[in-house]
Amino acid sequence: MAAGGRRERGRDRRRKTAAGGETKTGAALALFAEVVLAGVLVAVGSLLLVTAVPSLAAGVAHVRRQVTGHDVGVSRFVRDWWAAVRALWPLGLAAVGVALLLALDWQLARADVLPGASVVAVVVAVAAAAVVAVLARAAGAWAEATDGQDAGARTARQALAVGVQRTQDDLTGSVLVAVAAALCVVFVWMLPPLVLVVGGLLALAVVGVEARRGGRADV
Repeated sequence: MAAGGRRERGRDRRRKTAAGGETKTGAALALFAEVVLAGVLVAVGSLLLVTAVPSLAAGVAHVRRQVTGHDVGVSRFVRDWWAAVRALWPLGLAAVGVALLLALDWQLARADVLPGASVVAVVVAVAAAAVVAVLARAAGAWAEATDGQDAGARTARQALAVGVQRTQDDLTGSVLVAVAAALCVVFVWMLPPLVLVVGGLLALAVVGVEARRGGRADV
């Protein structure tokens, strides 16, 4: 009797473990699918260039909703995207201007037109990483304010202020975001069709960094 009871309890534990493993696998696959979908939507939303930052913000909101169990879908992304464009278009416009300026400086440095070209190239690379980190964390701050409610809770100025503050307060997380962005660039350089995916990967990186920051704050 005792042996039979132990065998039955063992089978119950194995069934529960298998069910838990299937649940985790399903959640991971669902997250992967939503990250890919977010990448495609971010790529399409960024076609106008000035909408790149708002599109990333909508992508971060999409991934955050999947992680936290809120409503996700293309229609919800479209609503978030439109709200982000209305709120964050100044950041998108500024991002395009800064990108053009940094690209020009980089080309001049590579052409040895400027004195101390190697130093200029390093400065441009560091500045680009800092700009990407600030804008990505600003997009994350905007998306964070949309959880469980309609989008548009933060203005561009408020999102930028939060992004700058978090970049300064969480340097490790900011470096991780910059590295993720650099890897996205490398992926596209190696295989251009990956441009349809990297937006979702960057959004996932932002969500992960903010979750890491929140976890450290709770300790």
